[in-house]
Amino acid sequence: MMLVTSLKDKITLFYALLFPVVLMAGLGYYFDSPEYRERLLVGVIGISTLFWAMQGVSFQVYGQRNKGVYKLLKLTPFPIVSFVLALTLARTLLGLAINAVLLLIGALAFGISIPFFGAVQLLAMLVVGMFCFTCLGFLVVNFARNEGQINMLSNLLQIPMVFGSDAFYSLSAVPEWLARAGKCFPFAYFVDGLQAAAQADTRPWGLSVLIVFAFALAILVLAALTFRWDPDHRETGFRLKKSAAGGGAGG
Repeated sequence: MMLVTSLKDKITLFYALLFPVVLMAGLGYYFDSPEYRERLLVGVIGISTLFWAMQGVSFQVYGQRNKGVYKLLKLTPFPIVSFVLALTLARTLLGLAINAVLLLIGALAFGISIPFFGAVQLLAMLVVGMFCFTCLGFLVVNFARNEGQINMLSNLLQIPMVFGSDAFYSLSAVPEWLARAGKCFPFAYFVDGLQAAAQADTRPWGLSVLIVFAFALAILVLAALTFRWDPDHRETGFRLKKSAAGGGAGG
């Protein structure tokens, strides 16, 4: 059910799959050096993960909240945390499938090969990144009152993250303030980890995994504290366990 619902999100599918393919084809045509094409492949996988995990989950949670899904879950013995984890797992599996398609297209089109150990590192980095940006998506939707605000808040975060990273160009060629700003967000470290994985370079990859995971935990705490059960902002705060029956259902 979760997988079917995620597949119905055609807009996010476009930005997570078709847009990266077009970007890879266009930039790959004009910049044909092997070094840049590898950077390009890693970059499109990175933005695909960002769009799919962050913006996609924001719209999905917003729709579920407006339909009263979370309020209904409070009346059942099914823990809300299990529902959220199931949603995250479903989107992670689909996100990894999308990344696999992009990786296959890039490898065939550009003649890029990644060592086996590098592929394992890449998978681990993608899982951690997907988890981090999914948490960020939950945080965004907690502050958005409508779909327009979801777009606005997502863009306010995604634009500096992408331009402040090594996804498509070296930060040595940009103003120092932009590079510093990019390091305030997890995406720059996520891209660093993907690039290290493509080279099977263990040390920078391991550091990137730890940093992105630390970001994920911090964002998860913020998302839990600001979690909204209903669209009217009447009840906030994520509870791992339901209140006792005698405690009432009110906020």
